[in-house]
Amino acid sequence: MSDWFSAAVKLQGQMLDAQRQQMAATKKMLDAGEQMAKFQEAGTRAAEANMAAWQSWAKLWGMR
Repeated sequence: MSDWFSAAVKLQGQMLDAQRQQMAATKKMLDAGEQMAKFQEAGTRAAEANMAAWQSWAKLWGMR
């Protein structure tokens, strides 16, 4: 018969490994979310710059 204490230690080690893997997966998701946020911010800045360029062009030709 196996020692219950050894089995409990082994189970705790497995639980810790599972938590470490979960933390690593969560970090990957957070990093991906941060990259997506930066991508969206860059897109917003590009759209604002494009709008400003079109408004300047329209003003130049007296359309505004």
